[in-house]
Amino acid sequence: LGSLCRVMEAEAGEYQALLALLKKQRQAAVEARFERFADVTEEKDASLKSLRRLERKRSQLMKCLSDELQTGPEEMSVSRLIALLPGPEADQLNACRYRLQGVIEQIRVSNKTNQNLLRHLLELKKKSIDVLGGKLSGQQTYRENGRVQAIKRTGVPAQGHISFEV
Repeated sequence: LGSLCRVMEAEAGEYQALLALLKKQRQAAVEARFERFADVTEEKDASLKSLRRLERKRSQLMKCLSDELQTGPEEMSVSRLIALLPGPEADQLNACRYRLQGVIEQIRVSNKTNQNLLRHLLELKKKSIDVLGGKLSGQQTYRENGRVQAIKRTGVPAQGHISFEV
């Protein structure tokens, strides 16, 4: 039981480190520092590898505990184990479980935020490429004099800026 709590605490710590990496990755994306974004991605991969190792260790410990309690491994869960244990041990395991669940929920929220940010950045990039490639939406544009004029043709890049034929 002590080993299980230590592994779950190690998992929670690793998830905290992963959360910090997700924040770094989000900041790199916002600042358009794509090299830093890639570096953080490599760090995330190492963190995920460590989490997989800890998860395997936790699964092994749960199997050992299910054998000791003569319960099938498929039936054994942390919640069930807490229900089977006496007071102080159950409280200790419950505290580990809540800490781990809390940080995992923070990871979910951060992942969703990063996903939305990256989706938005990709959309902006695609629209920028479309503009530079001559695909403009709508039938009007603002001219240098500030007037809205109809476009007969889409914009095309010309010597570092976009020119339009009207």
